Amino acid sequence: MINDSNESLVNVYRIIRDTPEELVGLLAGIQGEYHALEERTERRDYFMKKRRVFNEEHPDDITRAALFIFFMRTCYNGIYSVNRKGRLSVTFGTGSRARILEEELIRFNHKLLQGVIILDGDYRQTEKYAGEKSFFYFDPPYKPVNEAGACTSYMPDDFDDDCQIELAGFCKDLGEKGSK
Repeated sequence: MINDSNESLVNVYRIIRDTPEELVGLLAGIQGEYHALEERTERRDYFMKKRRVFNEEHPDDITRAALFIFFMRTCYNGIYSVNRKGRLSVTFGTGSRARILEEELIRFNHKLLQGVIILDGDYRQTEKYAGEKSFFYFDPPYKPVNEAGACTSYMPDDFDDDCQIELAGFCKDLGEKGSK
């Protein structure tokens, strides 16, 4: 079972599990178009056009997955973030030879994801999977060590200290049920 509150990421998992070849085809097209652009400004304009499509045109799930992968390969530092309205807000950041399509990796992950339950939403919904044969991994935003590192909001809702304390209690409960 996989769960994440980032619906766009969950969509990528589902598309890789269910329709990898269609994803490969779309990524090949995007990569070809992107690599054909010679000037950084052309690549940035292409990136921004695709970001507008992602945010405003409500593309189908396969297109959204391909665009999400494209953004993660070409945005500044590969960091996903959305604004308060839930719109992708990452900025352009990489050069012309970004590796957007990794066919072997998609096909490998397609095999690994067969039979996997993929959920999107709050981590608390995973409690029903707790037990001695369950392993849980959580990756909440990290508490910054100083003000300069205070980037804890990648999604529209902040994950603050109270959320961290609640997650710690949830983990304790999972442990009491035998989960790792």
